[in-house]
Amino acid sequence: MKLIKRINKSSVGQKVLGFIIFIITKFIFTSIKWECLDLNNKNLIFKNKKPYIFCCWHNKLFLGPHFLPKNLTHNVLISGHSDALVTVILLKLLKLNIIFGSSMKGGTNAFLKMVKSIRKGESVSITPDGPRGPREKVKEGIIKLAQVTGAPIIPLVWYTEKYKKLNSWDQFIIPYPFSKGSYLFGKAIFIERKLSEQQLKVKKQKVENVLKNLTLLSEKKHKKE
Repeated sequence: MKLIKRINKSSVGQKVLGFIIFIITKFIFTSIKWECLDLNNKNLIFKNKKPYIFCCWHNKLFLGPHFLPKNLTHNVLISGHSDALVTVILLKLLKLNIIFGSSMKGGTNAFLKMVKSIRKGESVSITPDGPRGPREKVKEGIIKLAQVTGAPIIPLVWYTEKYKKLNSWDQFIIPYPFSKGSYLFGKAIFIERKLSEQQLKVKKQKVENVLKNLTLLSEKKHKKE
C-alpha cells in the first residue's frame, strides 16, 4: 500500500502505472468472449458519425472506454483527483481526449468544454453517478448537457460471468480474463430544450432506469446459461 502511494506521488510512477493498467485492461478485454445483445442498435450507432453522449456507471469504468466506437472522436470527463495522471495516460493510450472537472470542482468550465466538443461534432463520455456517487444515481449534469446540445444520450452496459467486486463506494467491478461477457448500447435518449424542472427530473429518472434495466438484461442472459 505504501509503495502504491509513493507511485501515485511520482509523475513518472503514474505514467508507468497508467501504461501497466492499459496493458492489463486491454488484455482482459480481448480475452473475454463478448456477445452484443442488440447488434442492430450497435450498428446504427457505429455507422453514424454524429456526436453522442455516452454514459456508463462509475463501477464499469474499468472496461467501459474499450467499447466506444473507433470512428468517433471521444472526450471523456474525469475528475482532477490525485491519481488523475494515471487515468490520463490510460485514456490517451486508448486515443481518447480528456476533459477535467466534476460537479464539485471545475464543473462549469468542464460543462462548457463538453458543449464545445459536441458542437464540433465530437462525442462525450460521462459516468452519470461519478465521481463520488451516490452509486447508480444519475446526476443532472448529463441531462443538462443533452438539453443544451441536442446530442442524444447513449447508455452503455457490460457484464461478465466472473469478476471481482471492490469494497468501494461504487462497488467497482474488475472482470476476470477469459470469462464470458455481454454488452449493449441503449436506444438514443433525446432531451427537449424546453422542459420544466419536474420534466427534467422525469428524464433523469428515465436515464437511470434504462441503465439499470439494461444491466439486469445483461445479467439475466448469463444466469440463464
